[in-house]
Amino acid sequence: MQFRNRLRIVIAAAVAVVALLATFTGRASAFELRAVDVLGRSVDASRGPTVIFFMSKRCKEASAAFAKAVDERLLDQPVESVGVVDVRRYSGFLRGMCTSYLKRSAEESRVKRRERRQARGVDASQTAVDRWHLIGDFDGSLFSRFGVESEPSQPLAFVVDAGGKLHGPFRDVDPVVAAVSSPSGTPAGR
Repeated sequence: MQFRNRLRIVIAAAVAVVALLATFTGRASAFELRAVDVLGRSVDASRGPTVIFFMSKRCKEASAAFAKAVDERLLDQPVESVGVVDVRRYSGFLRGMCTSYLKRSAEESRVKRRERRQARGVDASQTAVDRWHLIGDFDGSLFSRFGVESEPSQPLAFVVDAGGKLHGPFRDVDPVVAAVSSPSGTPAGR
């Protein structure tokens, strides 16, 4: 059973690496990102609205605070959130341990998210809670595709709006919320 779980994690990680190819479909306005998170769940950021956070160990607390603040402001809206963590330094033989840590972190985050939603009296169903995804970027492909430096010193986010357009990068909560709330997003990042 333990072998099966590890195999599932390895397969999910391999699929994530392959699927982490964020591509433009020929039109500058149509963004596409399909991947598998650390819990083995499919992520489709092309439908929007989706907030994609870029995080690193260097700004761990700031990243958590930024993502939580955005989540608090958008708690009653059907928004997908994707946390992409820079874990290049943990590839190789440390990858399994890192993946286990990310998985545990994702599960703990979902529990906290459910509690926050229950405290605010909004939908705390599994569907609503499962809109948060965590992806480990072991080869740096997502970071480089979005032009994000390795181990960023501060967290940042991009938004895929309801129309499928990509906006950002954003470093503050208000512009992220505005881009999600607006039907066309905002034209420039901050």
